[in-house]
Amino acid sequence: MGVNECAFGRTADEVYCDIYQKLKTFGESVIGRNGQTKELTHVCMSISDPTQRWVERRKPSISPAFAIAELVMIMNGSDEAALLNAWNPALPKYQGRYERYPGAYGKRLRYSFGFDQINRAFDALKNNPESRQVVMEIWKPDIDLPQSAGIPNNDDIPCNICSLLKIRNGKLLWTQIMRSNDIVFGLPYNFLQFTFLQEIIAGWLKVDVGEYMHISDSLHMYVNNECSIDIEKTAHVNTEKIGLEKIESEKVFLELLVRMRELSQKECTSNYIKSIVKNKYLPEAYQNMLILLCEYIAYRHHMDEDVICCCEQNISNKLYQYMMKEWMCGRVKL
Repeated sequence: MGVNECAFGRTADEVYCDIYQKLKTFGESVIGRNGQTKELTHVCMSISDPTQRWVERRKPSISPAFAIAELVMIMNGSDEAALLNAWNPALPKYQGRYERYPGAYGKRLRYSFGFDQINRAFDALKNNPESRQVVMEIWKPDIDLPQSAGIPNNDDIPCNICSLLKIRNGKLLWTQIMRSNDIVFGLPYNFLQFTFLQEIIAGWLKVDVGEYMHISDSLHMYVNNECSIDIEKTAHVNTEKIGLEKIESEKVFLELLVRMRELSQKECTSNYIKSIVKNKYLPEAYQNMLILLCEYIAYRHHMDEDVICCCEQNISNKLYQYMMKEWMCGRVKL
Protein backbone atom coordinates (compact mmCIF):
# COMPACT_ATOMS: atom_id res chain seq x y z
CA MET A 1 0.00 0.00 0.00
CA GLY A 2 1.23 3.50 -0.80
CA VAL A 3 2.34 5.95 1.84
CA ASN A 4 -0.38 8.35 3.01
CA GLU A 5 0.70 11.97 2.48
CA CYS A 6 -0.70 15.46 2.96
CA ALA A 7 0.18 18.85 1.49
CA PHE A 8 -0.99 22.19 2.86
CA GLY A 9 -0.35 25.65 1.45
CA ARG A 10 -1.82 29.02 0.60
CA THR A 11 -1.72 28.51 -3.17
CA ALA A 12 -2.32 25.66 -5.59
CA ASP A 13 1.25 26.09 -6.83
CA GLU A 14 2.71 25.56 -3.34
CA VAL A 15 0.57 22.50 -2.73
CA TYR A 16 1.30 21.00 -6.14
CA CYS A 17 5.08 21.39 -5.85
CA ASP A 18 5.03 19.88 -2.36
CA ILE A 19 2.94 16.82 -3.23
CA TYR A 20 4.79 16.26 -6.51
CA GLN A 21 8.09 15.92 -4.68
CA LYS A 22 6.48 13.58 -2.11
CA LEU A 23 5.05 11.41 -4.88
CA LYS A 24 8.45 11.19 -6.61
CA THR A 25 10.17 10.34 -3.33
CA PHE A 26 7.68 8.04 -1.60
CA GLY A 27 5.44 6.76 -4.39
CA GLU A 28 5.25 2.98 -4.73
CA SER A 29 5.47 1.15 -8.03
CA VAL A 30 2.08 0.12 -9.42
CA ILE A 31 1.06 -1.03 -12.90
CA GLY A 32 -1.47 1.43 -14.30
CA ARG A 33 -3.81 1.34 -17.27
CA ASN A 34 -1.09 2.59 -19.61
CA GLY A 35 2.09 1.36 -17.95
CA GLN A 36 4.23 1.68 -14.84
CA THR A 37 3.29 4.33 -12.30
CA LYS A 38 4.36 5.71 -8.96
CA GLU A 39 1.38 5.94 -6.59
CA LEU A 40 0.38 7.38 -3.25
CA THR A 41 -2.98 6.41 -1.79
CA HIS A 42 -5.32 8.46 0.43
CA VAL A 43 -3.66 11.81 -0.29
CA CYS A 44 -5.07 15.00 1.22
CA MET A 45 -4.28 18.46 -0.16
CA SER A 46 -5.49 21.79 1.23
CA ILE A 47 -5.34 25.22 -0.45
CA SER A 48 -6.15 28.04 1.97
CA ASP A 49 -6.60 30.68 -0.79
CA PRO A 50 -8.21 28.90 -3.76
CA THR A 51 -8.28 32.09 -5.84
CA GLN A 52 -4.54 31.42 -6.26
CA ARG A 53 -5.40 28.38 -8.36
CA TRP A 54 -2.78 28.34 -11.12
CA VAL A 55 0.15 25.90 -10.98
CA GLU A 56 3.04 27.88 -12.47
CA ARG A 57 6.32 26.27 -11.44
CA ARG A 58 5.64 22.99 -13.20
CA LYS A 59 7.36 22.38 -16.53
CA PRO A 60 6.01 21.85 -19.12
CA SER A 61 3.40 24.50 -18.50
CA ILE A 62 -0.29 23.64 -18.43
CA SER A 63 -2.55 25.04 -21.16
CA PRO A 64 -4.50 27.99 -19.73
CA ALA A 65 -6.85 28.12 -22.72
CA PHE A 66 -7.81 24.46 -22.32
CA ALA A 67 -8.49 25.08 -18.63
CA ILE A 68 -10.86 27.93 -19.51
CA ALA A 69 -12.54 25.83 -22.21
CA GLU A 70 -13.17 23.08 -19.63
CA LEU A 71 -14.70 25.60 -17.22
CA VAL A 72 -17.06 26.97 -19.87
CA MET A 73 -18.14 23.44 -20.80
CA ILE A 74 -18.78 22.53 -17.16
CA MET A 75 -20.80 25.66 -16.43
CA ASN A 76 -22.98 25.04 -19.48
CA GLY A 77 -23.40 21.32 -18.84
CA SER A 78 -21.88 20.50 -22.23
CA ASP A 79 -20.49 17.11 -23.23
CA GLU A 80 -19.67 17.99 -26.87
CA ALA A 81 -16.39 16.22 -27.59
CA ALA A 82 -15.49 18.06 -30.79
CA LEU A 83 -15.92 21.43 -29.10
CA LEU A 84 -13.63 20.62 -26.18
CA ASN A 85 -11.15 18.86 -28.47
CA ALA A 86 -10.70 22.12 -30.38
CA TRP A 87 -8.69 23.34 -27.36
CA ASN A 88 -6.93 20.02 -26.77
CA PRO A 89 -6.66 17.81 -29.88
CA ALA A 90 -4.80 15.16 -27.84
CA LEU A 91 -7.78 14.59 -25.55
CA PRO A 92 -9.26 11.60 -27.47
CA LYS A 93 -6.01 9.73 -26.82
CA TYR A 94 -6.85 9.70 -23.12
CA GLN A 95 -10.66 9.90 -23.04
CA GLY A 96 -11.57 7.97 -26.17
CA ARG A 97 -13.15 9.05 -29.43
CA TYR A 98 -16.72 10.12 -28.91
CA GLU A 99 -19.21 12.61 -30.23
CA ARG A 100 -20.20 13.28 -26.61
CA TYR A 101 -17.96 12.46 -23.67
CA PRO A 102 -19.87 10.03 -21.44
CA GLY A 103 -18.09 11.21 -18.28
CA ALA A 104 -18.30 14.99 -18.89
CA TYR A 105 -18.41 16.73 -15.50
CA GLY A 106 -20.72 19.52 -16.63
CA LYS A 107 -23.32 17.14 -18.04
CA ARG A 108 -23.18 15.07 -14.85
CA LEU A 109 -23.59 18.11 -12.60
CA ARG A 110 -26.28 19.94 -14.54
CA TYR A 111 -28.37 17.31 -16.33
CA SER A 112 -27.52 13.64 -15.81
CA PHE A 113 -29.50 13.02 -12.61
CA GLY A 114 -32.71 14.64 -13.83
CA PHE A 115 -32.08 18.05 -12.26
CA ASP A 116 -29.41 20.75 -12.02
CA GLN A 117 -27.21 19.94 -9.02
CA ILE A 118 -25.36 23.26 -9.17
CA ASN A 119 -28.63 25.21 -8.96
CA ARG A 120 -29.92 22.93 -6.18
CA ALA A 121 -26.70 23.35 -4.19
CA PHE A 122 -26.96 27.15 -4.55
CA ASP A 123 -30.59 27.20 -3.43
CA ALA A 124 -29.93 24.88 -0.50
CA LEU A 125 -27.01 26.94 0.83
CA LYS A 126 -28.79 30.22 0.21
CA ASN A 127 -31.75 29.06 2.31
CA ASN A 128 -29.81 27.01 4.87
CA PRO A 129 -26.19 28.19 5.10
CA GLU A 130 -25.44 25.76 7.97
CA SER A 131 -26.39 22.66 5.96
CA ARG A 132 -24.08 19.63 5.98
CA GLN A 133 -26.06 17.89 3.25
CA VAL A 134 -24.91 19.70 0.11
CA VAL A 135 -23.13 17.08 -1.97
CA MET A 136 -22.90 17.25 -5.76
CA GLU A 137 -22.55 13.80 -7.32
CA ILE A 138 -20.53 13.00 -10.45
CA TRP A 139 -20.15 9.22 -10.21
CA LYS A 140 -22.96 7.15 -11.74
CA PRO A 141 -22.52 3.52 -10.66
CA ASP A 142 -24.90 2.18 -13.31
CA ILE A 143 -22.48 3.23 -16.06
CA ASP A 144 -19.21 3.90 -14.21
CA LEU A 145 -18.70 0.71 -12.20
CA PRO A 146 -16.64 -1.82 -14.16
CA GLN A 147 -18.33 -4.82 -15.69
CA SER A 148 -18.35 -8.05 -13.66
CA ALA A 149 -15.19 -9.19 -15.47
CA GLY A 150 -13.45 -5.97 -14.38
CA ILE A 151 -13.55 -4.39 -17.84
CA PRO A 152 -14.34 -0.64 -17.98
CA ASN A 153 -17.64 0.30 -19.59
CA ASN A 154 -15.98 3.01 -21.71
CA ASP A 155 -12.81 5.08 -22.05
CA ASP A 156 -14.17 8.14 -20.25
CA ILE A 157 -14.87 7.12 -16.66
CA PRO A 158 -14.92 10.19 -14.36
CA CYS A 159 -11.96 10.56 -12.05
CA ASN A 160 -13.90 13.00 -9.86
CA ILE A 161 -16.50 11.38 -7.63
CA CYS A 162 -18.27 14.20 -5.80
CA SER A 163 -18.06 17.72 -4.38
CA LEU A 164 -18.95 18.64 -0.78
CA LEU A 165 -19.93 22.27 -0.13
CA LYS A 166 -20.34 24.03 3.22
CA ILE A 167 -20.56 27.62 4.44
CA ARG A 168 -18.68 28.33 7.64
CA ASN A 169 -17.87 31.77 9.09
CA GLY A 170 -19.15 33.47 5.95
CA LYS A 171 -16.94 31.44 3.59
CA LEU A 172 -17.74 28.71 1.09
CA LEU A 173 -15.65 25.62 1.83
CA TRP A 174 -15.17 22.98 -0.87
CA THR A 175 -14.00 19.36 -0.60
CA GLN A 176 -13.34 17.46 -3.84
CA ILE A 177 -13.11 13.66 -3.82
CA MET A 178 -11.23 11.80 -6.55
CA ARG A 179 -10.94 8.06 -7.12
CA SER A 180 -7.93 8.42 -9.46
CA ASN A 181 -5.70 11.43 -10.05
CA ASP A 182 -2.85 11.75 -12.56
CA ILE A 183 -0.55 14.40 -11.11
CA VAL A 184 0.82 15.44 -14.52
CA PHE A 185 -2.23 15.44 -16.79
CA GLY A 186 -5.02 15.84 -14.24
CA LEU A 187 -4.26 17.52 -10.92
CA PRO A 188 -3.42 21.08 -12.09
CA TYR A 189 -6.62 21.14 -14.14
CA ASN A 190 -8.69 19.60 -11.33
CA PHE A 191 -7.54 22.41 -9.02
CA LEU A 192 -8.67 24.91 -11.65
CA GLN A 193 -12.00 23.26 -12.46
CA PHE A 194 -13.27 23.11 -8.92
CA THR A 195 -11.73 26.23 -7.39
CA PHE A 196 -13.27 28.16 -10.29
CA LEU A 197 -16.64 26.59 -9.43
CA GLN A 198 -16.05 27.38 -5.77
CA GLU A 199 -15.45 31.08 -6.45
CA ILE A 200 -18.35 31.29 -8.92
CA ILE A 201 -20.87 29.76 -6.51
CA ALA A 202 -19.46 31.84 -3.63
CA GLY A 203 -20.21 34.90 -5.79
CA TRP A 204 -23.78 33.72 -6.31
CA LEU A 205 -24.16 33.26 -2.55
CA LYS A 206 -22.45 36.58 -1.75
CA VAL A 207 -19.95 34.91 0.58
CA ASP A 208 -16.17 34.75 0.58
CA VAL A 209 -14.06 31.86 -0.71
CA GLY A 210 -12.78 29.54 2.02
CA GLU A 211 -10.50 26.51 2.10
CA TYR A 212 -10.36 24.08 -0.82
CA MET A 213 -9.70 20.47 0.19
CA HIS A 214 -8.71 17.90 -2.45
CA ILE A 215 -8.67 14.20 -1.59
CA SER A 216 -7.10 11.72 -4.04
CA ASP A 217 -7.65 8.04 -3.34
CA SER A 218 -4.91 7.27 -5.88
CA LEU A 219 -2.48 10.03 -6.76
CA HIS A 220 -0.09 8.78 -9.40
CA MET A 221 2.18 9.55 -12.33
CA TYR A 222 3.39 7.40 -15.17
CA VAL A 223 7.15 6.99 -14.96
CA ASN A 224 7.62 8.06 -18.58
CA ASN A 225 5.62 11.29 -18.05
CA GLU A 226 7.48 13.00 -15.23
CA CYS A 227 7.73 16.77 -15.29
CA SER A 228 10.05 19.19 -13.50
CA ILE A 229 9.52 21.79 -10.80
CA ASP A 230 11.26 25.19 -10.91
CA ILE A 231 11.74 25.69 -7.18
CA GLU A 232 13.60 29.00 -7.64
CA LYS A 233 10.80 30.66 -9.57
CA THR A 234 8.45 33.12 -7.85
CA ALA A 235 4.83 32.51 -8.83
CA HIS A 236 2.58 35.35 -9.94
CA VAL A 237 -0.32 36.58 -7.81
CA ASN A 238 -3.78 36.30 -9.32
CA THR A 239 -5.53 39.59 -8.57
CA GLU A 240 -8.64 38.89 -10.63
CA LYS A 241 -12.02 38.15 -9.05
CA ILE A 242 -14.72 36.25 -10.94
CA GLY A 243 -17.67 36.49 -8.54
CA LEU A 244 -20.89 37.76 -10.15
CA GLU A 245 -24.61 37.75 -9.43
CA LYS A 246 -26.06 34.40 -10.48
CA ILE A 247 -28.16 35.68 -13.40
CA GLU A 248 -25.27 37.68 -14.86
CA SER A 249 -22.85 34.80 -14.31
CA GLU A 250 -25.04 32.33 -16.20
CA LYS A 251 -25.45 34.79 -19.08
CA VAL A 252 -21.69 35.33 -19.29
CA PHE A 253 -20.94 31.60 -19.45
CA LEU A 254 -23.58 31.08 -22.12
CA GLU A 255 -21.97 33.87 -24.15
CA LEU A 256 -18.55 32.26 -23.74
CA LEU A 257 -19.96 28.96 -25.00
CA VAL A 258 -21.39 30.67 -28.08
CA ARG A 259 -18.01 32.26 -28.77
CA MET A 260 -16.25 28.92 -28.29
CA ARG A 261 -18.46 27.38 -30.96
CA GLU A 262 -17.72 30.22 -33.35
CA LEU A 263 -13.98 30.07 -32.69
CA SER A 264 -13.90 26.31 -33.25
CA GLN A 265 -15.29 26.60 -36.79
CA LYS A 266 -12.93 26.21 -39.74
CA GLU A 267 -14.07 29.51 -41.22
CA CYS A 268 -12.96 31.46 -38.13
CA THR A 269 -10.76 34.32 -39.39
CA SER A 270 -8.10 36.56 -37.90
CA ASN A 271 -10.38 39.58 -38.42
CA TYR A 272 -13.12 37.89 -36.43
CA ILE A 273 -10.70 37.15 -33.58
CA LYS A 274 -9.45 40.75 -33.55
CA SER A 275 -13.00 42.06 -33.48
CA ILE A 276 -14.08 40.08 -30.41
CA VAL A 277 -10.79 40.71 -28.63
CA LYS A 278 -11.18 44.48 -28.99
CA ASN A 279 -14.93 44.55 -28.31
CA LYS A 280 -14.78 44.53 -24.53
CA TYR A 281 -18.41 43.82 -23.67
CA LEU A 282 -17.89 41.09 -21.04
CA PRO A 283 -16.82 41.77 -17.43
CA GLU A 284 -13.05 42.18 -17.42
CA ALA A 285 -12.24 38.82 -15.82
CA TYR A 286 -14.37 37.02 -18.39
CA GLN A 287 -13.13 39.09 -21.29
CA ASN A 288 -9.66 37.89 -20.35
CA MET A 289 -10.90 34.29 -20.48
CA LEU A 290 -12.37 34.89 -23.93
CA ILE A 291 -9.10 36.38 -25.17
CA LEU A 292 -7.19 33.30 -23.94
CA LEU A 293 -9.53 31.13 -26.02
CA CYS A 294 -8.93 33.40 -29.02
CA GLU A 295 -5.17 33.38 -28.61
CA TYR A 296 -5.09 29.59 -28.55
CA ILE A 297 -7.07 29.35 -31.80
CA ALA A 298 -4.83 31.96 -33.45
CA TYR A 299 -1.74 30.03 -32.36
CA ARG A 300 -3.06 26.61 -33.31
CA HIS A 301 -4.15 27.74 -36.78
CA HIS A 302 -0.89 29.57 -37.45
CA MET A 303 -2.50 32.96 -37.90
CA ASP A 304 -0.33 36.03 -38.41
CA GLU A 305 1.78 37.12 -35.47
CA ASP A 306 -0.17 40.37 -35.22
CA VAL A 307 -3.30 38.40 -34.22
CA ILE A 308 -1.45 36.78 -31.31
CA CYS A 309 0.03 40.15 -30.37
CA CYS A 310 -3.44 41.69 -30.44
CA CYS A 311 -4.60 39.04 -27.97
CA GLU A 312 -1.58 39.52 -25.69
CA GLN A 313 -1.98 43.29 -25.62
CA ASN A 314 -5.65 43.11 -24.68
CA ILE A 315 -5.32 40.66 -21.77
CA SER A 316 -5.24 42.73 -18.58
CA ASN A 317 -4.43 39.72 -16.37
CA LYS A 318 -0.61 39.50 -16.32
CA LEU A 319 -0.76 35.95 -14.94
CA TYR A 320 -2.75 34.83 -18.00
CA GLN A 321 -0.26 36.56 -20.30
CA TYR A 322 2.61 34.74 -18.62
CA MET A 323 0.92 31.33 -18.59
CA MET A 324 0.01 31.53 -22.27
CA LYS A 325 3.53 32.54 -23.28
CA GLU A 326 5.00 29.71 -21.21
CA TRP A 327 2.66 27.21 -22.82
CA MET A 328 3.48 28.43 -26.34
CA CYS A 329 7.22 28.35 -25.64
CA GLY A 330 6.90 24.82 -24.33
CA ARG A 331 5.08 23.78 -27.48
CA VAL A 332 7.83 25.25 -29.66
CA LYS A 333 10.49 23.39 -27.70
CA LEU A 334 8.60 20.12 -28.08
